[in-house]
Amino acid sequence: MFKSVPLMLFGVFFVILRWMPLAYSAASGTEVRPVSGPAPLQNARPLKIRWGATLETLLRQAGVPQDESRQITRALRQVFDPRRLRAGDRLLLLQDDRGSVLELRYQPGSEWLVGVRRNRSGGFVAFRDSLASHVETTFVSGTVRTTLYDAVLQIGEKPELIVAFSDIFQWDIDFFIDPRRGDRFYILFEKKYVYDPQTQGWRFSGYGDILAAAYEKRDTTLAAYSFPDAQGRLRYYDIRGNSFQKTFLKSPLNYRRITSYFSLRRRHPILKRVRAHTGVDFAAPTGTPVVASADGKIIHIGWLGGYGKCIKISHKNGTFVTLYGHLSRFARGLKKGSSVKQGQVIGYVGATGLATGPHLHYTMYYNGRPINPLKIRPVAGKPIPNQKREAFIQRAQWLAFQMGLLPAEKFAHRVPPEGFAR
Repeated sequence: MFKSVPLMLFGVFFVILRWMPLAYSAASGTEVRPVSGPAPLQNARPLKIRWGATLETLLRQAGVPQDESRQITRALRQVFDPRRLRAGDRLLLLQDDRGSVLELRYQPGSEWLVGVRRNRSGGFVAFRDSLASHVETTFVSGTVRTTLYDAVLQIGEKPELIVAFSDIFQWDIDFFIDPRRGDRFYILFEKKYVYDPQTQGWRFSGYGDILAAAYEKRDTTLAAYSFPDAQGRLRYYDIRGNSFQKTFLKSPLNYRRITSYFSLRRRHPILKRVRAHTGVDFAAPTGTPVVASADGKIIHIGWLGGYGKCIKISHKNGTFVTLYGHLSRFARGLKKGSSVKQGQVIGYVGATGLATGPHLHYTMYYNGRPINPLKIRPVAGKPIPNQKREAFIQRAQWLAFQMGLLPAEKFAHRVPPEGFAR
């Protein structure tokens, strides 16, 4: 019996170490002491940066002697430039019962901490710590009553998750006009948490990857399953391994409504005569980002008659050309001959040229002939390689099971497949 006591004590010690929030040195990756520091948090004073104030003057106003204020500022420069502090930023000043400074902390990022602490000789040394963090896999689902945006917010998630979800299906679903009341969505995703030394608890710091997602409409269900490419980036495929990424985006911007459709006979609102409208007009506020609908090369950037500030992009060796008109301005660094990637911002909505209000005129040409971009059926990207198909199917089935899309009786595995990293 007594021989087991050391083992029991070792087990308790291991559990304590396992769950103690630790900081990690950004330089060496070795464990250091908890970021809560040597001073109790009840002696911590929040300091708010005011407009025009420097760190040294802020410390002086907090009662720190001038000599120590200079030492602290000098030490902090070793890991962080105090000139990068902005009005509204908050620092934490930790002092002992006599008011002597023990430590100054500042969190410039969601997962790391910089500061200055007093050493044994009475001077100050700088430190940079990574906050302890962990990732949780979370599953949510819901029903659309008004919009997808409202539905996701109602279950307690943030707009960033909506953006990431809609990005996966942007080639197949236009979330501004396609969703209907009663549609359902399913999202299996990662949530990142960091240990907050001020509250001594875990704090949500952002979203990780979406592992799988599905959107269920009245007549069909689209389900996307992630699989890492050669560089480790997650790509999305259907259950058969076909890519969700297509050659052209469904629309090149987030818009309020379509104000004019493709038509060979439309009365022009300014010219007051009937003429062909060989594109689609998307109404959106001035400054709304416009993205390239596919990879290509810019063949025109500048003023183009009634289109005002306009960009034309050639795709697939000129087989397709897209035109983006009435822009307020172009994205920086672009010129004729520049290569652009699908989804890259190329300009911003405006009302230049013959326009009654801010909107984007979007035209697509096929072999020089204008076609209706709303009716094109984009070609899918590359499917899962044959040598990885079996591994993908195992992963996709496990993800489908986690989202409740695969009945338990049809799925034998209760643990992630071998090699499932996230």
